[in-house]
Amino acid sequence: MTDTAQTVTVFADVPPSVLFAALARPAVHAAADGSGMLRGVSDGSPEAITAAGQTFGMEMTDEQGRPYSVDNHVTAFEPGTRIAWLPAGRGKPPVGVEWSWTFTPEGDGTLIAVTCDWSRVTNEAYLARFTLPRVSVEKVRATVDAVIAATRD
Repeated sequence: MTDTAQTVTVFADVPPSVLFAALARPAVHAAADGSGMLRGVSDGSPEAITAAGQTFGMEMTDEQGRPYSVDNHVTAFEPGTRIAWLPAGRGKPPVGVEWSWTFTPEGDGTLIAVTCDWSRVTNEAYLARFTLPRVSVEKVRATVDAVIAATRD
């Protein structure tokens, strides 16, 4: 971990294309959430992400159990290789936290790297309110494990 990013790396005996296809479906995000914060996909979200520039919504619960909604702005969509997004409060611009999943072929499987990068966050009120990253390494790992399991269902 650096001062502005946290990366969790996991090997999976699943092809990159299969992992990418799973993560391109917002419903998998909610079903595989290891943080306990995702409640479901927002109405009107696409069934599958197909390009950078798209937005998909999620219904969330904060650390105190209060519900809220986010719009995830897709910043990278490289099939089989990388998908990334910037969350934002519903109807607001992103604060600068980017979630990125990178899939690198390795032997008979894939090296998955999940990075939470908050280097672009400049909103002082946000930085004062939240300790970053908001999701621990253990919870990110639980999410990765659940995404891997979802590819086997």
